Amino acid sequence: MISFVTNLTATIVYCVAASLLKAKVKVKAVLHFSPSSPLKVLICSLFALGAIYSVRITLVFGAYDLLSQFMKEDYYLRIATTSLPLYCISFSSISSVHHRRLLMKRTLLSFFILFPLMAGIGIFQNRSLSVGMILSNSLHALCMTSVVSGIMLFIILNKKLELHHKLYPKEIRSFRYLMGFLPIISLFSYLTVSFEIILPAHLFFTCIMPVHIMFVNAIIMKDASLVYGGKWVEETQMPDSEAWVALEEAHRNVNRIYMDIYNRIKEYMVKEEAYRSSGITRQELAARVGTNTTYVSRALNECAGVNFKQFINAYRVKYAQDYFRQHPDARLIELCNKSGFRSLTALNMAFRINVGMTPGEWCRMQLNDDNKT
Repeated sequence: MISFVTNLTATIVYCVAASLLKAKVKVKAVLHFSPSSPLKVLICSLFALGAIYSVRITLVFGAYDLLSQFMKEDYYLRIATTSLPLYCISFSSISSVHHRRLLMKRTLLSFFILFPLMAGIGIFQNRSLSVGMILSNSLHALCMTSVVSGIMLFIILNKKLELHHKLYPKEIRSFRYLMGFLPIISLFSYLTVSFEIILPAHLFFTCIMPVHIMFVNAIIMKDASLVYGGKWVEETQMPDSEAWVALEEAHRNVNRIYMDIYNRIKEYMVKEEAYRSSGITRQELAARVGTNTTYVSRALNECAGVNFKQFINAYRVKYAQDYFRQHPDARLIELCNKSGFRSLTALNMAFRINVGMTPGEWCRMQLNDDNKT
């Protein structure tokens, strides 16, 4: 009875979540928008989970013996598919197309390496080959590929979320912990199931369900503190209407305006080194390039994906690095004053965001490199 209720709950939760996201896509389709690829895969993964648990309901209610015969394979499939929705969400947070493609290639490569390896081990142990063995080994490989993919994804995300960590430190910290523990928990569940210990896997399936609900709710409601950067929920408009063509032309014209302003800002920064002034403001910058503060903010956001403070601090960090290369005996307070930072705390935070380490660590690394050469 408990198994039936658990499977029924999971079926309802995942099917409703997928249906809500599908409804969101249909509403956007009226405005000639189509969902991004990660959102499509997320919807499919939620439907797949709902389908798996609905099949389990049928088997449990009908008192079929298939679940006991293929107990390990059932758990391997669920471990892999349970991790997939969060991997879709995390994958969408990677803005670089190159990193996305590289991650996909490595994931596929992992599966094509693990599957023949496990199939070979199975054939060696059983001295035979059957359809059931191939299916079992493919699910083994799928589960392990899910773990490997999660580890690779966490490594990439750990580097890419530095900027968002400053904006949403609490949420990003929790997100990192979740994405770090997910492949570990998946691997632990896989290993325990291999030894026919299923309790950790049950706890994994039960605890991850509220997390899925939380993120699906964030997508539907567009909660910025959960959808980091919002990149993966952006839709791509379909070119199938005259309105779309007109909007595209207007969008291109606006983009040209923003790009022109952005180029003027960069030119001003390089020539005047305005970032070295700790008191520089958006109003002053806008006046210098012949526009207003709204256009400055939009140009920086559209063309560089940053706000005014992040843009200025990136130039200051670059100047501090160049200055230290020319004056390797300079102290941190000197770098702070020369590059336009108001305090050592601001210098430290800017270096962490732009370089990935503190200014002290970077200076020591730079000195070590100079000594080697």
